[in-house]
Formats: sequence, structure tokens, C-alpha cells
Amino acid sequence: MSSTRPTGPQYVTLVTEGGYRIHATITLDWEIGAALYRIPELGGTITVGWESGHYYTRCCDGNAIQITYGKPDRNPFTTNYPDAPTVYGVRLAERAVFHPEQMDPTSHRWLVVRRDIGGTYCPSAPEGTQRRTAAIVHAITRHMLSRPWAAELRRAHDEQHAPARHRHHQKVIDELETEAATLREKITQERTWAAVQAAVIERAASRAEPQALPAPPEEHQQLAA
Repeated sequence: MSSTRPTGPQYVTLVTEGGYRIHATITLDWEIGAALYRIPELGGTITVGWESGHYYTRCCDGNAIQITYGKPDRNPFTTNYPDAPTVYGVRLAERAVFHPEQMDPTSHRWLVVRRDIGGTYCPSAPEGTQRRTAAIVHAITRHMLSRPWAAELRRAHDEQHAPARHRHHQKVIDELETEAATLREKITQERTWAAVQAAVIERAASRAEPQALPAPPEEHQQLAA
């Protein structure tokens, strides 16, 4: 294991902008490229990583942060994660995606916070829970991005998604090559039809050229003499 990829747990005490103090045990998951912050005050884990879906939509630069309220699960349909944190008595659920520059320590509107009520439907958490969760996520995200291992963690994330991204690009290339072949056939056919019409235009132009007029009768007589 590279020295830039520490494997042991790390311990940190963080203070939110509002003065709320939290303690966290950080575990780095190098397989998926994410940092798991186990926070005893919340009785659960908040996972900080990167969102991968934007890579395919090209809607942004791909640096969006993905928060998992609990320990991550590879199942894309999971809504309630193991070891989910509880904030103000509300057990959190699902994930949230945002850009780091959108974080605002004075607001919670930049972060989606949903609650677990059992089942797959997860409504928004109460506003107080949203505010406290946003303050905590702001603190741990800033901490994660400031760590010397953050860039290497991002590389691990990209490495994990590279095979699927490569397959995606190969599929798109195959589709585009098929489209290009079809377009080349259409272009050839259009050129053939255009050549036919050019020939029609040329024949019509030649018939429209003025013909030489016959000589007057006097001129014929002079020529005969």
C-alpha cells in the first residue's frame, strides 16, 4: 500500500461554525475512494466521497461531493444505509450531492437531508435536523478536502469507476461509428442524386442557348451570283 494511502483509523475533533463540537473516527475506504466519519455524538457514520454520475451527463466538472448518511452500499437502489446517523432524534437516510463551493455555514439550503421512516420513501427531515446536519457536513467536508490524502482518495474513486467509464465510452464509440457509416452511405446517395440533377440542368441550359438566324434572301442571291 502506498504511503500516500494511510490505512489506519484517524481521530479528529471538529467544531462547526455554530460552535457544536463533534468527535470522529475516520476510516478511509480505498476501494471506493471515500472517507467514513464515525461520529459517536450522532451514533452513526457520515461518508464523504465524490459523485460519479455527473461524469456521464457532463452537466458539470465532476467535482461534486456525495454524502452518504451511513456506511456506503454498492446497491444503487439503497435508501437506508447501515450505521446511519441520528440528528436530534431523527435517523437520516439516502444520499446528498453538492459542490463544495455551494456550502454555506449560515444556511442549510445547499444540502438535502432526508429521514428514515421505514420503507423506500424518505421525506425531508425537520428543519432543525437539516440545520444541524448541514453544519456537521460542512465541517467534515472541509476537513476531508484539506487532508494530504484527499487527492489520492479522489484518484482511488476515479480508478474504481474507470472500467465502467471505459465501457461507456466504447459503447458510445460503437454507436457513433454505426451512425457515421450510415451517414456516409446517405452522403454518397445524395451526391449521386445531385449529379443526376446537375446533368438535367446542363441539358436544359444547352437547349436554351440562342440558335444562329438564317441569312436574308438578298444575301442568298448575292452569294449565288
